[in-house]
Amino acid sequence: MSSSPTPMKPAWPYRPGPDIAFHAPDGLKRAQQLAKDAAQAGLAAVGPGVTESAVEGAIHRYLHTHGAEGIWTITNVGLGKNAHTCFPTQGPGEQAAADRDVLMVDVHPITADGFWGDCTRCRVIGDFPAADEALRDLTAIHHGTLAQCRPGMPASELFALSRDRLVQEGFILLDLLGNIGHSLTAGAAYTQGFIDAGNDTPMWGAWAIEPFARRGDVAGKVEDLVWFGREQCSVL
Repeated sequence: MSSSPTPMKPAWPYRPGPDIAFHAPDGLKRAQQLAKDAAQAGLAAVGPGVTESAVEGAIHRYLHTHGAEGIWTITNVGLGKNAHTCFPTQGPGEQAAADRDVLMVDVHPITADGFWGDCTRCRVIGDFPAADEALRDLTAIHHGTLAQCRPGMPASELFALSRDRLVQEGFILLDLLGNIGHSLTAGAAYTQGFIDAGNDTPMWGAWAIEPFARRGDVAGKVEDLVWFGREQCSVL
């Protein structure tokens, strides 16, 4: 009697949700690395007396010299009271950095092959222990949120996890639309909505996670892209 043939298996196992790639596209990785590097260039350019417009100029020079085709929304630069608002209608102005200040930059490059990046970083200027502590705690909450991402989870669930930690740590959410992030694709943002209490959309592909909050008089925002792949999530 002949032996049974080896069972045949499909090339990849079925997963609910879209037929999303296991890993983020290389073009998206490059776009996000460019966003992160340009944000660091902006942070490096600030010091007492340096204006928001000058920081924006440093970021745009970095993007231009490193191959960006453009930006998909404005470059947000906030100092002082302006660091408490991050919205496409508020561009950089002539607000100058002071000692004991916080700089926030939000960078949105488009690469030559059409991918979009999105990164926010902050820097404390001068001796400002309360700001150091607030940004350190906000960053820890952000990293904790990233660690809880899983493929296909509802956006509202991730929002609740982040919001609960923010409240526990004494933060107040500042986002004008009441969210901690949004979907992102090559050539478009927000098509799958925002990471907020009312969006139950399953998260697949690229999403920007960006808690923007204040504690006391200190506002801060930190942002990274996460790829919600077929089997696992990766921070880009």
